[in-house]
Amino acid sequence: MGRSKKRSRASSSRLNPLRKAGSNGDNKDANVVNKKLQPLLQNLSSVVPNDRSVALSSISVLCEDSHMRQLLLKEKLVHIILSKLLNDSNSDIVVESFGLLRNLSLEEGYDVSIYLWRSDIWTSISSNFVKIIDSLSALQAAEQQTQSKPAGKAKIESKRLLFDFTDNLLSLVVALSNGSDNILDELLNENKISGIFQVILELLKYGVEKLPVNLYNTILDLIYDLSSESFEFIDQVSHNKHISQFLNELSSDSHPQTNELTKVLIEGINFQFLDTKITYDQCNKMIHSVCHSINNIDPVQLMNDINNPEEIAPATNKDETSKVIEKIKNYNAKRNESMMKLQSVEIAIDLITAIIELIASKYETAQPNEAVIPDELVNTLTNFLPHVFMILKDTFTSRILIGWNNLIWLYVTLSLTELSEDLLASLWSYVTQLDSQDDLSIKIGRMGCIWAVLKLISSNGAAEGGNQVLNIFQMLNNIEFVKGIISELQNNEDLELKQKCINVLSTYAMVQGQIEINKEIGQFFIQKLTQSNVQPEILVEMTNSLFQIYGDASYDYNEPIFVGGEFLSILKDQVVPNLRQQFKMVDKNKDPELKERCHDCFITLDSFIHYKTDEN
Repeated sequence: MGRSKKRSRASSSRLNPLRKAGSNGDNKDANVVNKKLQPLLQNLSSVVPNDRSVALSSISVLCEDSHMRQLLLKEKLVHIILSKLLNDSNSDIVVESFGLLRNLSLEEGYDVSIYLWRSDIWTSISSNFVKIIDSLSALQAAEQQTQSKPAGKAKIESKRLLFDFTDNLLSLVVALSNGSDNILDELLNENKISGIFQVILELLKYGVEKLPVNLYNTILDLIYDLSSESFEFIDQVSHNKHISQFLNELSSDSHPQTNELTKVLIEGINFQFLDTKITYDQCNKMIHSVCHSINNIDPVQLMNDINNPEEIAPATNKDETSKVIEKIKNYNAKRNESMMKLQSVEIAIDLITAIIELIASKYETAQPNEAVIPDELVNTLTNFLPHVFMILKDTFTSRILIGWNNLIWLYVTLSLTELSEDLLASLWSYVTQLDSQDDLSIKIGRMGCIWAVLKLISSNGAAEGGNQVLNIFQMLNNIEFVKGIISELQNNEDLELKQKCINVLSTYAMVQGQIEINKEIGQFFIQKLTQSNVQPEILVEMTNSLFQIYGDASYDYNEPIFVGGEFLSILKDQVVPNLRQQFKMVDKNKDPELKERCHDCFITLDSFIHYKTDEN
């Protein structure tokens, strides 16, 4: 089953409030760098703190746009931050600098994350963790001594800065762990994880209810994110008495300002720590709870808010500086609200997808008391979730396709017969008409869903009269569909997409009553298996598909296509010598798994040839 990709803030699709309309175009890049970006970068070294602060805030907003971010990265933005700003005398600048590094790590993934790690960013993070712990202890002591006195403006601002700083550092840790598995492994080292735990424990000691909700969510996000990636982290948390107690008592009432993200993260943490011990009833309740948490988020309005921000003109003189700062603050507040909602929906979809996968796993390895799926859960899977997915399909396409893929394969696993023709028709229309453009993840997700739907409607237990449903889809003897899948296979270089295309063709070829369709697909596979310029993974996939398609002489297409088309002699005389030569070229030292698959495929092919010879 499919897994959701790492969370992305989808910045490539967003406009930028500091970028004027019509500024795109490669020929203008040099002008943008010289007249707009370089002055800002130079101001990061200004002796005037306010100039540095305004420049950093403007750059942070500019980095929301993927193109402007790339230009700034080429101008060594990360190096400038590391060398000049992390130890700035102005605390606001230090806090915002770590926030910008966090954003860059999230947006750019591996490249920026590994550069930061190799630049020893952890030393800076850990030393600031120590400062945060000391500050939290001092803050708590001070508040206990002056409980009756209202806090002054300076103390309020100092506390805000401390919480923002803690938020940025912890979320930077999450971003770094998402960027590289090697970084994640190093973060789970006892010395490093204990430093992270110490900060969390100090925050819990200070009082969850007194933390800003965004910082509280960051703590939850760190625990959810790392637990979803590492069983080792789950063990480390389980052996920490105070954090375990905190998680055991988690509820939406734990914080007075709980929002959508809080609720989704709490369910996510519960799911991760329950794992295989979770029951079908808990799965059902968790799905409904997660969906209820994001029920008031309008996905269309949300993406409109993210993609159409207010434009902010850069300051041209000192008199305008304060106005620009205020506009940027307002923009950031609105943006943070939108990003919170975006993250809520993304995690909700990921979580539902994971729950579906776990249900399938539990069913396939079921104990006697888990052999039957409760009616309430079946109803959720067949009626409730499809409705939710259809609402989110256009704004969270890539993720929803993975969710659909898992859900449809679960239908196949459970041999569900309760599926309406309307559901199947609307799903088929969606996945076949989806415009994937140049988004590879959408192309792969779309093809995976097409394969799963074909498998579902052609399997005996999934829907009565599979050919009748195909007829409704106008898919019986649809040669244009076959040509379209073959074209996609031949015109794309991605291996996973190619394999999905083969799976689609193989499943469609096995539908009875489509002799010409089977002929078109069978001949295509046979032709490819005789060629020398085909990837070994594709050769293995196509050969295995032939075993499935022509493994039974009772199929209506076996006699006219396999026998009449003399496939057996082609396999013996052309395919076997070609596969022997191609498989020999796979280096078992560089790719032992592929070498073993090639070996198994070749042995099975020999057995298949003997079987078909005896059959004839």
